[in-house]
Amino acid sequence: MNTKLRTMKVSILMCILFGSTIIMTTTPSASAKLITYNSVLQMSYDESTVNNAVFQPDGAPVSIPITVKFKVEIPENFLSNFLMRIIFLQTFIITSAKVKLSIDNPPDWAAVSIANANVYPDITTNFSEVNTALIIAAHSDAPSEGFTLKIKAETESLLNKHVPPNSAELTIVFKPGYIPLIDVYTESPSRIVGPQETVTFPVKITNQGNKQTLVTARIITYPDGWSPLLSQSQIVIPSASESPGNNVGYMSFSITPPYGLGWHNDLETITLEFTPQFSPPAAGVNNTGTPVPFQVTVRNRGFSTPGFECIGVLAALVISVGLIQKFKKKQ
Repeated sequence: MNTKLRTMKVSILMCILFGSTIIMTTTPSASAKLITYNSVLQMSYDESTVNNAVFQPDGAPVSIPITVKFKVEIPENFLSNFLMRIIFLQTFIITSAKVKLSIDNPPDWAAVSIANANVYPDITTNFSEVNTALIIAAHSDAPSEGFTLKIKAETESLLNKHVPPNSAELTIVFKPGYIPLIDVYTESPSRIVGPQETVTFPVKITNQGNKQTLVTARIITYPDGWSPLLSQSQIVIPSASESPGNNVGYMSFSITPPYGLGWHNDLETITLEFTPQFSPPAAGVNNTGTPVPFQVTVRNRGFSTPGFECIGVLAALVISVGLIQKFKKKQ
């Protein structure tokens, strides 16, 4: 009796295995349509890594760790029990799942890549984790503004198509660092000036940085008794990436020597300073660049003698009259 029962069990098992093998090898798509199971695919990253990173244009690449989590929602014994796996999934072995990662919208001003574009989490009913990394290297022309980067993960069908393909997206917002870089220029930095004559220097400021910049100007040194004047103390200049062809601003600097300007060829130097800063300034963040010194020179072309002009005129008049009378006597 026991022998017959064992023979019957073996026969039933062989029929199941034979039938499952035929279904699996001949009509796998048809078997997949009988029953399917969901999968869960997730991606995450440490936001503090991005917040603390410095995406400096033309600087070192920044690596952002990414965690991929995957699981299937299948009864546990379908995976762990060989017989159940054959019956319900028509598969002999369980392999890893292939997850393909891609970057959906990479910017043209940065090199963006994934360290391992294909990762292989285990197929289990509990989350299996694998790690990779997103690598970002900002180019020199990277604008200092927030950019949203999308990472996409995709799986193929699994377990003899009983688990359909799945996908997930991860959004990462990052901002390249600010470059406070300006160029200051005036066409004629050396001028000639007379007593109480105001001379004006037009100043051209070009924003060479990667973000709208606030430029603050101030006068550092000038001769005693002279009267300097800036047309304005601050100016906001867009970057070339934000406003192509409009990354130039203008100021003017004027100075008036005193009435008693000195002798011929006296040379005086005036020093100004232009400081670039992130615009608008952020509270608690120091995004100020190195001040740019700028010098102009003035040379006098005459002198005045305050209080003695009338005496000089009278003396000249007396000399002229004397010369005239002397000339007449000779005649």
